[in-house]
Amino acid sequence: MRPRPTASAVLPLALTVIVGLSACSAFGSDSQSFEPNPAGTQAPSFDAGEAKGDSAASRAVDPGWDAPAQEADGTFLSMYENDDSLEYRAVDSTGQVVWTAHRPRACSAYLVTSTDDGPIAVLMDQGSSTGNSLTPTASGYDLATGRKRWGPVETPGALLGNGLVFAGAPKDFIGTSGPRTALDPATGEVAAVEAEDGGESEDSSPRVVALFGEHLIRGQGNDIVGEDPEGHRLWTRATEDFGLSAPEAREVPWEPIGDSHALVGEADSEARTLIDLRSGTTVDSKIAGAWFDSSSNTLVTAGPDLRGYDADGTKRWSTPLPENAEVAAVGAGLIAFDSESGSDSESGHGSDHTEQPEQPVTARSARDGSSAAGGTPLLMTVKRLGAPHHISESGAALIGDPQTPLLTTRQD
Repeated sequence: MRPRPTASAVLPLALTVIVGLSACSAFGSDSQSFEPNPAGTQAPSFDAGEAKGDSAASRAVDPGWDAPAQEADGTFLSMYENDDSLEYRAVDSTGQVVWTAHRPRACSAYLVTSTDDGPIAVLMDQGSSTGNSLTPTASGYDLATGRKRWGPVETPGALLGNGLVFAGAPKDFIGTSGPRTALDPATGEVAAVEAEDGGESEDSSPRVVALFGEHLIRGQGNDIVGEDPEGHRLWTRATEDFGLSAPEAREVPWEPIGDSHALVGEADSEARTLIDLRSGTTVDSKIAGAWFDSSSNTLVTAGPDLRGYDADGTKRWSTPLPENAEVAAVGAGLIAFDSESGSDSESGHGSDHTEQPEQPVTARSARDGSSAAGGTPLLMTVKRLGAPHHISESGAALIGDPQTPLLTTRQD
């Protein structure tokens, strides 16, 4: 069985799990937006099974999220759907809800991304009306506190992913998206914008492909170009190096892996490519998933086998994948797997979590690929609920249905 690429493959900075590719409705909404407010409440907890004799055993909480959660530096963000609005809830690694913010139900796209001053949460909203329509806007907030860092900034339309990249609707609402704009996540200022031309010839204007932190990726003719924030070209590669045409290279997902790498290719493909954004070089190819474990400074890839690389791309180890198992998450020094027998389990808020069947969970060390002890607090806690689909550096983990995730917490 091939390793399953999951949304957590782009974490720990969780930069590209976009909920809803629309920005905000083009039409009016009766619901109001509210800036983030401190919460300071504890999410409801439930018995997930404790590691016997270990006072540091994690516990599990249900933040009430109704969408995939994103995380950076130990703070998780997702949203709860009210009847007339969305309530964004930021939760730390101990299960405390640190801030909440309300948005119209149409504004369901959000992004957690990194800056030199720490991670921010980008939320969409609706600006002043023009006739019968409203202008989509984006604002950036400190992820840990909810304090506004910038915005609101008008956007051309949808938050597409591939970083803080937006685009208007396709011409006549059919075909690929319109011209794209990339915003600097630190300031909200325009970092790159596309012209109206087709972008497919050598002389046409560059196309915006992705923006991750200080790494801007553009398409120029049949090439992919990496640039720094000042617009200096760092590297150039032919799109055919990735097995793509020029139009495909612009539309295919790019997922950030750590701070300096990206995984190129469709999420359900086994032919993805991991590249170094600083040099454009290929670290690994023909793979189904890639992750970065910051505690061991290891890039982990899953293809025909499981491999570990140093941050500079040097291969450190290689080992066969466990039989009938899939990579579920990487983090806190561990590579966690779930087996085929656990793939049908379901857990979400509103169910009796204590009656979940026990699920097999195995792990390896991200540092050297060796077998990891199965009695760690994290793995013992999630044993009854199935493998995690994201593990933060702190050891807090997302479990259950990724669409309604639960959180196993770090205990100090």
